[in-house]
Amino acid sequence: MSALSVFLLVVSLLMVVSADEIISAETGQNITLPCRAPNKKPVVVVEWDRTDLGSDHVLKFRDDDIYPDVQHPSFKNRVDLQDRQMKDGDVSLVLKNVTTTDNGTYVCRLVYSQTKRSRRNHQEHDYITKYYLQVVTPDHNITAEPGDTITLSCRAPDSRPVVVVQWDRTDLEPQNVLLFRDDQINPDGQHPSFKNRTDLQDREMKDGDVSLVLRKVTTADSGTYVCGVTFSQTKRRKRSVPKYDPLSTIHLQVSPPGELCVCVCVCVCVC
Repeated sequence: MSALSVFLLVVSLLMVVSADEIISAETGQNITLPCRAPNKKPVVVVEWDRTDLGSDHVLKFRDDDIYPDVQHPSFKNRVDLQDRQMKDGDVSLVLKNVTTTDNGTYVCRLVYSQTKRSRRNHQEHDYITKYYLQVVTPDHNITAEPGDTITLSCRAPDSRPVVVVQWDRTDLEPQNVLLFRDDQINPDGQHPSFKNRTDLQDREMKDGDVSLVLRKVTTADSGTYVCGVTFSQTKRRKRSVPKYDPLSTIHLQVSPPGELCVCVCVCVCVC
């Protein structure tokens, strides 16, 4: 192979590696991330990883089974290969009941059966493909009348330990409606119009409940509210910056009660 051919091959591989294909989904859906072994080469190990999870795998498949001991807890019982027999080199990943916390870059790597000539060499992972998964929550609409007390629902998935809850309204400056951390509301940075009118429905956040209670609503409270949380980090991930995960978006419309409509019937008599 000429030097030019080698250079072009390397460039083409770099182009493939650097380009993330984006896959979009809504919360609750089951999705498939495609991956296929080239030239139907015999695969002995399949590894699906997410780049922000450290050494924990999304899925490791070997000896016809999934290895749960090296799997990130958030993916247990939610992932599998589309075809465990890997027919025609198919090693696609099926991810069930996705949530916004599944957002990230997923990488498919394979280890092939070695030939006698290559058995002395250290096994290497063959990078195949990667995707960026973007999971969004369908928008919800809520209507209310002035003076009502309302609840904007939001729930953290898998009852993972939450250390920060943040509710924002996108059209305000500052945007902060409520910031809850260290078991209390942090008033610093909160928009003045929400002081003493907001709280969590359950400050203990049982079953991941981080719903917002908003009292004595007015028409000025109409707008788009975003719920997000920061989860407790594992020892392995404590060096990284805590990740803020948006969970839901709610559109609130506060309108005065409808005015009484009076219908007047005019009768015209013609003699």
